[in-house]
Amino acid sequence: MFTVSVSYARLVEETLRAAGLEIESLLRESDLNPQIFNDMGSCRVKDLSRILSRAVLQSGNPDIGLKAYGLVKPGIYDVVGYVMMSSPDLKCALQHLVRYCSLIDNGADFSLHREGSVYRLNSNRHGGSKGIPRQFHDIGMAALISYLRWLCGSSQFTPLCVEFMHPEPVDTAEYYRILRCPMQFNSSNYSILFDAAQLDSPLSTADAALESMHERFAEQRLREQASQLSTWRVQQLIMERLASGEPTIEDIAAALCISKRTLQRCLKKEGTQYKDLLNETRREQAHLYLRHSHFSLQEVTYLLGFHEHSSFFRACSRWFGMTPGQYRARRGFLRGDAQESHAVAAYG
Repeated sequence: MFTVSVSYARLVEETLRAAGLEIESLLRESDLNPQIFNDMGSCRVKDLSRILSRAVLQSGNPDIGLKAYGLVKPGIYDVVGYVMMSSPDLKCALQHLVRYCSLIDNGADFSLHREGSVYRLNSNRHGGSKGIPRQFHDIGMAALISYLRWLCGSSQFTPLCVEFMHPEPVDTAEYYRILRCPMQFNSSNYSILFDAAQLDSPLSTADAALESMHERFAEQRLREQASQLSTWRVQQLIMERLASGEPTIEDIAAALCISKRTLQRCLKKEGTQYKDLLNETRREQAHLYLRHSHFSLQEVTYLLGFHEHSSFFRACSRWFGMTPGQYRARRGFLRGDAQESHAVAAYG
């Protein structure tokens, strides 16, 4: 499941306390562990979503997430915040946020790109935002704007525009009070737009030596996060899903509770990419099915995630230089090889 860091979870707790809510009561009503905000193993996003939804019902305040704005401290983003803090300018700080965002929330996927004289910081949730209340996103947006203003040393720092995916609330006064910029709702992404010149602003906290040190630590954290990832694990997940159709990289990333970007980066470090692993896994499975099972060619087609026989035949021509039937016949399966005539159930 997707999780957030313990520091970020504590921001959610402080936000609810600032709204005058009784946390213990909220947790009991949500049937959640009383220590959820102190779990060093990270707090699940789905649990935070339940708490926030319950908090809105208790308080009657749909803008409760925006209360996070005044509660942000320099350490809220852990090592990611320290890397950002020691960056030479805001653009570099945001680039660090993009790279290390999974250390704060492993379901978040940030990107930063230029559109003419404007930079757009996009935030997507891997697997989508279904089931996540807008208050969760409000906390994230309020916290980030607050942190950026602290970084550049000016409460007047204001983006060009902020875009939200959720519908426009009946009352947007609190949004405007905090963000102080144009906003769009029902957008395709959660985004912040900056004037390119804004991001060139030098940071008074810049320190090249500290930046290098914090980067090394953040990279180590990324490696630890990815330590359970391997090409073998990805191939296992692909095999488990092939019978339901061709799994996408997004499907596999979701199963690993990481973003697509993180998975791509991990595979690149191992010298491969997803499409190659998918192809290799299918080839290995095709060999096993054609040589060691009694599955018909039609059954093998679907077990490998192909929707059409022609696609399977073309793939076999690439892999083996012959049709599936020819490969099966030449491997001796149809000649009654006693040692290979049993079905290999483990690959079904």
